[in-house]
Amino acid sequence: MSESHAADAADAFALSQLMFPTTAVCISVAARHGLADVLAEGSLSAGQLAERTGTDEVQLGKVLRLLAEEGVFREVGPDVFANSRLSHLLRKGFPRSQHAMATLVGEPWLWNSWSKLSEGLASGRPGFELAHGMALWAYLAGDAAAGVVFNDAMRDFSEALSDLVASSYPAFTDGGVVADLGGGTGTYLRAILRTYPSVERGVLADLPAVIEQAETSPELAELLASGRLGLHGGDFFDAVPAGVDVYVVKQVMHSWDDDSIIRLLRRCRETSPEATFVAAEFVRDTKASRFVKNFDLIMTITMNGNIRTEAQYATVFEKGGYELTSVLPTDTAFSLVEARPVARP
Repeated sequence: MSESHAADAADAFALSQLMFPTTAVCISVAARHGLADVLAEGSLSAGQLAERTGTDEVQLGKVLRLLAEEGVFREVGPDVFANSRLSHLLRKGFPRSQHAMATLVGEPWLWNSWSKLSEGLASGRPGFELAHGMALWAYLAGDAAAGVVFNDAMRDFSEALSDLVASSYPAFTDGGVVADLGGGTGTYLRAILRTYPSVERGVLADLPAVIEQAETSPELAELLASGRLGLHGGDFFDAVPAGVDVYVVKQVMHSWDDDSIIRLLRRCRETSPEATFVAAEFVRDTKASRFVKNFDLIMTITMNGNIRTEAQYATVFEKGGYELTSVLPTDTAFSLVEARPVARP
């Protein structure tokens, strides 16, 4: 061994505690069975909660005891449980709810992808493709139910953080037209328009099936009716909205390889030559949080995406016709990576 001492029983126990995949699964189970919604009325015993949720008391007790150990739920008496600050976020409709994200975490098609990690290390292919024989986006397009779960989870995650991210870029006050590429059902763009009334207009761009969901979204109804929000359905590699002052993306660049991102940047550069490009992204460095490191691995499992360093962002922007001008921190795990078009000779 390279260490100066041999591993002892405490070391073996410490390592063994890291080997259980239980917490994530239990959080997802709690969301699926609405445990936090029922406990919103007050504390209940495991037996009472099992009766109200149609679950097995013995198994439910094991799930709750583990989650209470992790700070998700509280055990206020022997086998009596109550909500905690974290478990409230598993309630549907609760402010900054993560119910949909927790549901996604437990989807069998996602867990099947993790089972292929070892094979992925050997082949360089994403676990999802190895497990399902197709890319994630193709799978979601062909399975409407899975697509809804995925889009709802992205919406929940974005809803929880979008206002903090949007408020970290005061240059939005310059107004003009902001286009959100791959913007899902519009949570981030809505936060920008809400935070900066001076922004003249927003354009939400995503695949047609996603735009169809946005068209009927109650949250977007007022903006659509006023004409302050427009919709653009299509593949952003083929076409992006024109007449734009700022292109924004959120959680998009880490989903694609360098060549694909460079192609997108060049498309934006050709379509709106003077537009700024602002990416809300995780940035990998020596101080990256555990969350960012976990997310980086999830990108590998699902689509072979990567969280880039600042230098790597600078390289792809340069090849796309832009210059990286700043990396702004936010009060979240995201940074705002800003790039401006390079003057053509």
